[in-house]
Amino acid sequence: MANFTPPTTATPQPEETAGCDATGNLTKSFSWKGPYTDLETAGKGLAKGDVVATGWIASSWSVRRTPGNYGVLTIECTPPNPAGEDEQHQATVEPLKDVWSIKSVRNDVSIMAYCGPSEGANPNRAMIEAWMKEPDGSLASQHKFQRPDGETVDLPDASLALVAKIEKGVEAVIRFYPVVTRTRTYADCPPECLDKVGFIDTPPAPAGTSKSPSGLANAIALYSWLKVQDDAQEQPDGYWTRTESWMGVPSGDGAGWDTDLYGPNRWPMPYEQL
Repeated sequence: MANFTPPTTATPQPEETAGCDATGNLTKSFSWKGPYTDLETAGKGLAKGDVVATGWIASSWSVRRTPGNYGVLTIECTPPNPAGEDEQHQATVEPLKDVWSIKSVRNDVSIMAYCGPSEGANPNRAMIEAWMKEPDGSLASQHKFQRPDGETVDLPDASLALVAKIEKGVEAVIRFYPVVTRTRTYADCPPECLDKVGFIDTPPAPAGTSKSPSGLANAIALYSWLKVQDDAQEQPDGYWTRTESWMGVPSGDGAGWDTDLYGPNRWPMPYEQL
């Protein structure tokens, strides 16, 4: 990154134009008038990111020819990425734009999720699976199965309602869970991508601002969250976006993401009982 120096033959113009681009990023233009060829040479020597004025770096440039072999050089600028003195080892980089969204996604849950630990109150998975593997169709049709020792067992009443669904061919139940997405725009490649992906992590959503959808903070409080995305991509305009997403599941009554599988000290693969 260098400082832009206009030709000595050029005169700065008082008309500065401020605005924003199609994505909402702040812009400002600076102009100089002088010999056309001098301005064109200066424009060709300009690199994207060069400092044009305090707080503004070059994004694009153009030269407009005027009568008498003169012209006007206009440089479109954006705010710099406040990287500090060492841009290669910066600790933090402030985004130019920070956008939040929330949507629902479909998740198919096994019908066996209705099973529970109480044989009298809950459908019993072990007994249902034994019944499903029963080779004798006449026994299975009566909701019975035979143990290896020859004993015939009736499915408990608590399992029959679920078995009726299975007999209809139902294998899964549709559920919809929230996904919160945060997209930040940067002037340069953002740091810390792929951070905490696949781990339990609560999105740090802002609350009570115009940048946060209504009720976002309340929705976050109701769920347990797994970070499922943290991508960085350069855009056609030279900016970078970092996109992070979190998927939520109900967190009440001991539910939520399994810490053995998604926690900070999750099981290794293969798992070894120590």
